[in-house]
Amino acid sequence: MRVLETIARSGAIALAVLCLILGLGGAVGVWFVNRQATDVALKAFGVIDVGVGAVEAGVGRVDELVANSRTEVRQAAETIGTVGAKAQANKPVLDALTARLETNLAPRVAQMQQVLAPVRDALATVGNAVSMLNSLPILADRAPRLKALDDTFNRLEALTADTTQLRTTLRALVEQKGNVAAETVAALTAITQRIDARLGEVQSNLQAVRADVAALQVRLDARKSRLLFTFNLLAMLATLMLAWVVYTQVVVIQHHRARLRQRVA
Repeated sequence: MRVLETIARSGAIALAVLCLILGLGGAVGVWFVNRQATDVALKAFGVIDVGVGAVEAGVGRVDELVANSRTEVRQAAETIGTVGAKAQANKPVLDALTARLETNLAPRVAQMQQVLAPVRDALATVGNAVSMLNSLPILADRAPRLKALDDTFNRLEALTADTTQLRTTLRALVEQKGNVAAETVAALTAITQRIDARLGEVQSNLQAVRADVAALQVRLDARKSRLLFTFNLLAMLATLMLAWVVYTQVVVIQHHRARLRQRVA
């Protein structure tokens, strides 16, 4: 009987040691998995952060170009309204205005389109990343809409035609002999007003895109914090559970070793 009891207690000690090792290994594994899951989550959110940064930078640059262009157009409208009726007498002023529009306004509109192209790509990347995160209910959110940005591109296409028409009509005004037709001045005024209105619409669309992306960033930052907190909480609970398993196995080992010593004694 003593031999059987000794064998049984030795087996129990061996099993407890195995459970103890598995518990310690499990605790290490829990934090390894936690680290890997955290890295994957941070990479996914990092893609969004990079995209949001690109959108912010691009939209800010275009917004600056739009503001400068609106100032340019309003100054042109004031100049045309002041000297347009006496084009021949003010030919140097109108020539300078035409040159300034060709040098500043037209290239700015083209630059807006160039800057917004990567912004649209970045916004699409953010949308794809958000769609991927939507597979987890805790991270579900609405992807930023591209409609406002697409509408902005359409406005810029129309602005390109408007700026060309403005320069053409202005050159025609300078080249007119004798009395300047009031219709020409009125047409120039209407064109400048239309350009300013479209630039205002572009600016409004850009502000809507910026607000949409900024709100998304705030919401995702909150979700990221909750997700990482959940990861750490689960890892801590699993560690505490495994620590209890380790503790109980230590108690089992000590108990059986003590009984074995008593038998030997």
